[in-house]
Amino acid sequence: MKTTAKATAIALVIGAMITFLVGCGPAEEASAPQPAAQEQTTDSAQDSNDTADEPQLEIDNGVVVIGMYASAGRNYNDPLGLHVEPGTTIRFVNRSGMHSATAYHPDNGRDRRIPDGAQAWDSGLMSRRDQQFEVTLTAEGVYDYFCIPHEAMGHVGRIVVGDPEASPPAPADGLPQAVRNALPSVDRIMTEHVVRP
Repeated sequence: MKTTAKATAIALVIGAMITFLVGCGPAEEASAPQPAAQEQTTDSAQDSNDTADEPQLEIDNGVVVIGMYASAGRNYNDPLGLHVEPGTTIRFVNRSGMHSATAYHPDNGRDRRIPDGAQAWDSGLMSRRDQQFEVTLTAEGVYDYFCIPHEAMGHVGRIVVGDPEASPPAPADGLPQAVRNALPSVDRIMTEHVVRP
């Protein structure tokens, strides 16, 4: 009897490890994010600029939070697109699965899709729940980034910093179709400011 229970436990552990190693993260599914996360900010000027129908960002002491998720076979960021002012710090938080936040840049093996003069970034693979990576974006323009293990599935994001015309996005012709489908347009980001997946 003990041998059967031990064999079952070992099989469950091996199955969980295999699931984790293929990039889908732990066997359990995380709940999807709430559609309108509560804004956590002490900046009253920010509060006065918000409109009732505008989606809210999660902001922690002035740092904008982007969650990275694996849920129901999907891998995505929430928000998917956003508009921020120069000097904003973005915190990528792994909410479930295994992901990266990696700028499209030659330093990361991709064509440049961030403003000239902007520093390339790569969080590396983040596999622990609530693991974080921060980057401060100072150059104005459009920043596109991807998740290393899930780029081909369209796990990407776009951040517009200040004026998008300062450095518009590069043509998307060479990107995988799933990436082209997933990236929100600059016009949509400028209209909505926060684009949900």
